[in-house]
Amino acid sequence: MEVDRRSFLKGGALAASAAALTMAGTGLMGCSAPKQDNSLSSTGPNAGASVKLPDGLVMSDIEQSCVELEPISEFAAEETYDIVVVGAGCAGVPATLTALEEGATVGVLQKEADASANGNGASAVILGQSDTAAVKRWMADWAKENKWRLNNELFQYYVDHSEDTLSWIIQQGDSVDFSPASYKTSASIIYDDGTRIATYEASSPSNDELMKKLIVKAQDLGAVVHFNTPAVQIVQDDNGRVTGVIGKNENGDYIKMNANVAAIMAAGDYMNNDSLTDRYCPDPVDLYRKQTNRTGDGHILSSMAGGRIVRGMHPKMCHDLQCSAFTFMATPLLALDPQGKRFFNEECVLTSWSTIMMYHYKDEQPIMYRFFDSEYAEKYEGVGQIPPLDTLEANVVGVTDNPQRRIFKGNTIEEICEQLDLDSATFKASIEAYNEMCRAGRDDEFGKDAKYMQTVETAPFYCIETKPGLSAIDGGVYVDEHYQVIDADDNPIEGLYAAGVNAGNLCGGVDWAMPGGSSNCHCFNAGRYTVIHALTGGLEPTNKCTFDQVADRFVDEDGKFIWEKPGECRNAIEIW
Repeated sequence: MEVDRRSFLKGGALAASAAALTMAGTGLMGCSAPKQDNSLSSTGPNAGASVKLPDGLVMSDIEQSCVELEPISEFAAEETYDIVVVGAGCAGVPATLTALEEGATVGVLQKEADASANGNGASAVILGQSDTAAVKRWMADWAKENKWRLNNELFQYYVDHSEDTLSWIIQQGDSVDFSPASYKTSASIIYDDGTRIATYEASSPSNDELMKKLIVKAQDLGAVVHFNTPAVQIVQDDNGRVTGVIGKNENGDYIKMNANVAAIMAAGDYMNNDSLTDRYCPDPVDLYRKQTNRTGDGHILSSMAGGRIVRGMHPKMCHDLQCSAFTFMATPLLALDPQGKRFFNEECVLTSWSTIMMYHYKDEQPIMYRFFDSEYAEKYEGVGQIPPLDTLEANVVGVTDNPQRRIFKGNTIEEICEQLDLDSATFKASIEAYNEMCRAGRDDEFGKDAKYMQTVETAPFYCIETKPGLSAIDGGVYVDEHYQVIDADDNPIEGLYAAGVNAGNLCGGVDWAMPGGSSNCHCFNAGRYTVIHALTGGLEPTNKCTFDQVADRFVDEDGKFIWEKPGECRNAIEIW
């Protein structure tokens, strides 16, 4: 569903109340005095009073979230668990299942009517098959790609535990008859010095569907899940320890969820909270939002407990479903704007399309049209991931009934333009001018490398209508090396963890530029290991999993992994 940022409907969002959380006698603690004056009048039902918010928050953040400020003392129900999880997505569901494996009781507050998650791919590092030097070089390569704005502690956490987590997730999917759709080791690297890093990636048909099935499994195993019940307030004792979370159900009743061990904030990002995006991630102001109801509740609640939102800018993750589903993510196809004009060097890859388009489009949703011809496989061999012709053909508009597949085919450029209601004369002229530069072997407009200058002249022709949308914002609250939320003095707030995009600053670039599949696996991983650390004080799960348990699915037709084939294994990271 496409949602305009300025038409955010706060159907589930509750207007902020007027009083700060300062009632220690009721188990509610105020936050330390902010460095700046954030006393603002509320426009909610308690308008007229004022509150002093912690540094980093303003009243409009609260008003566009589900968080309530006035102390809550009357509850329709009070429940007690070892672990309370806020959110049932790629971090919250693994946290819930892992807690059950560790023998703990678990209660979950989920804002939506069911589990809700993004993406499909997940990748991991196999340390037992990798050389230490190669792993460190690989990490450094990604740090460079992020202009060194990368949290090495959190990245190392992912590297250290992702093998266990991904193998575990695959087996969890098997247990609910929802196994991955594909298995790859193709992102592994053998560097020029002979050292190697082995990775593996499993792509689920849908993480959203997987999490929906796994939350049912968690309920069958004893987890108590309150759907349609956003977290509205956090509970702390006199010493500041987090002792629970309060939820508000669809009937307007409050449920107090006591946490004997810890509360895990896994409530997702804040893309639908304009107040937060304007300050922490303003770049995608004109992009459509791929998600709804993501209002930063976990960020705000963690801040109210004494935490801090990571300083901006936060990395944005933007995808285009028509491209990413069928690769072409790093293939420099000819790209034209709606007026039929080239506007950038197409060597720019998917993760940065939205950034480069921001400079070309003014106050409007960016869109572009990527053209190629029937000889694309030969012309772009080895440049990005190229889909086979049968896959491409099966997803052309008029063949597929999937409305997200905006791939058009025609025997002429005019035929494609007619389908898209574009000015065929302008587009045809631009393509002919581009073809002339291709034949001359140089790009006089944007300096694209000559080897990528490939003509669009052999029928049939194809066009991908590309409209980048915001998939996630990857900036949360500051956490330590175990994902415990930390205060202004970098001390962990006892009993409070954050996971997934609710946590930390793993990637600090303008755009999410990390290994393919790492975004989802880092959410799985953080959810799983926050619980393990909270319950055990260590990082050893009861149900330790390894790549060996699923390795047979990842061998190729020769019975080998790609890292066992020096002539075929890549020798550098793939930027997509």
